[in-house]
Amino acid sequence: IDMQDDTFLQKKKWDFAATPKEAYPLLLHYHPLTIYRHQVLKQPDTVLGHMMLEDYTSEGAMKRSYAYYEDLTTHDSSLSACVHGIMASRIGMPDKAYKYFLETIRMDLDNTHGNTKDGLHIANLGGAWMSVVYGFGGFRLVDGHVILRPTLPKGWEGYAFPISYRGRKIKATVNEAGVHLDLIAGQPVDIQVYDQEVNLVDTVNMGLQEIVIADR
Repeated sequence: IDMQDDTFLQKKKWDFAATPKEAYPLLLHYHPLTIYRHQVLKQPDTVLGHMMLEDYTSEGAMKRSYAYYEDLTTHDSSLSACVHGIMASRIGMPDKAYKYFLETIRMDLDNTHGNTKDGLHIANLGGAWMSVVYGFGGFRLVDGHVILRPTLPKGWEGYAFPISYRGRKIKATVNEAGVHLDLIAGQPVDIQVYDQEVNLVDTVNMGLQEIVIADR
């Protein structure tokens, strides 16, 4: 796995079984020096790094790291579920991705953090949008190159989102028929859809592809 920091794996894991429900969020009930001496996270850190800089690691390390850190994450942060959902889509775990998506969009509707009375989690609304575009849509910008790995959640008829990229306006539509890309404005551009390079001149239609993640 990719280490959280140089000493993280030398610490003992937090005893979640012995932690009562009312002791969460941990930072309100335990001293920081107690928390920082354990393997425990309130939000994705390494997993977020993989979302933003996936080209600096391997597919296998992303998948193994996700499994390891997910077990240590309390999701006390309102910005945690969306990132875990996005990366679940990335590593080929659609059911888990949708579970985290529901947690993200229902956070204030269900008051899951118990503090909606203090105000809505506005940044989490951005996380909901990212869950669709970066998660289900698989959008990434790597070395100035647009990459899409679209998937369609079970029970959805489809979704669409715009992309503004270097003077181009692109509309991506994903449904049961596949992936439909429209160049609305701007010059032709090369886009990577799954592992295929596509020269987007006007419109492009492609089938949906099951994403299989293997070690490399």
